[in-house]
Amino acid sequence: MRKKIPLLRLPYTKNERSYISRGLQEILNSGFLTMSKKVTHFEELFAKFIGTKFAVAVNSGTSALEIPLRALGVKGKSIIIPTNTFMATPLAALHAGAKVVFADISSETLSIDPKEIEKRITNNTVGVIPVHIGGIISPQWREIEKICKSNNLFILEDAAHAHGSEINNKKAGTLGIAASFSFYPTKILNTGEGGMITTNDKSLYKKFITLRDHGKENPKKNIHTDLGYNWRMAEITALFGIQQVKKVNKILYERKKQADLYNKILINTPNLKLQEVPKQLKSSYYKYIVFVNKSIRDKIKTKMLKNFGITLPGEVYNTLCHSQPVLKKNKNLLIKKGDQSFKNAKKISSEQLCLPLYPGLKDVEIKYVAHCLKKLLNDFA
Repeated sequence: MRKKIPLLRLPYTKNERSYISRGLQEILNSGFLTMSKKVTHFEELFAKFIGTKFAVAVNSGTSALEIPLRALGVKGKSIIIPTNTFMATPLAALHAGAKVVFADISSETLSIDPKEIEKRITNNTVGVIPVHIGGIISPQWREIEKICKSNNLFILEDAAHAHGSEINNKKAGTLGIAASFSFYPTKILNTGEGGMITTNDKSLYKKFITLRDHGKENPKKNIHTDLGYNWRMAEITALFGIQQVKKVNKILYERKKQADLYNKILINTPNLKLQEVPKQLKSSYYKYIVFVNKSIRDKIKTKMLKNFGITLPGEVYNTLCHSQPVLKKNKNLLIKKGDQSFKNAKKISSEQLCLPLYPGLKDVEIKYVAHCLKKLLNDFA
């Protein structure tokens, strides 16, 4: 029987809707619609969940990248970034005044290849932004750390996919000098829009707070000490964030359970490769990633929707950053060093499919998606 599997669902229970409703009334009665008690509470809860001393709530995941870069003084310097990421990553660096050096990835880990970092370092490179693609932290993290330390490069984690991901029992968000999280509707924790910066560095934390509010060291005074911007978070956004953090373990459990069911059905399927998650890692399963022959990838996407009513979510990522038109128009913003073929990233982007995975997706729906995919693979064989 044909089913309809949408791109995403955002299920809220009756109790959760009641909690949000009460919280909204509290906000309206407080007289503060932005940067008040809810934002502070959200920051405290998130820092505790991640395991950092500090968390700074901002208006987007992109802002959560740009603010640390500005605080770290990257203007006029260069930053190494993997080409298989959302454009927010390089755009944040560019808006902070840095130039970008794109790097290739490991086809096994989907993360930046440590050897690529060594090859792409220039005389003014100051940092690297590894991206935890699909919620998977690179199992080569120690190599990345070693290379960065020996070359005096900071690590800023792009953890937009990785709320709750771990490596060797350390959470994403605790691994670099700072980290950026996104709360866009598709993310593990979602607030509509919004982002969070985590760090253990007190001096950086103070800079983040200042930059977030138009460069004011004291939010009660209109004295501006830095070139900040309006990157503040609204109270209602924080309310949604609090509600999400309170159920984060349930969300992560459900996503892993769904991924395990996919694995059970799809393992050893001819003409299909599953993305491996090494034992020392815990993935947030922001995406459930599989690989097929590039000659049939787009056909499968089309037929999953047309024949079976299944909308597949976007890949991570189909269009690589170095090939984006905006960067072709602004070549002066990039530094090209080393091989520019990006072979691994191109291969991954052309063979990758992501299957539906989100809270509220039922076992029977997962089985339906998996069996429809197997049928198409058999038809195309």
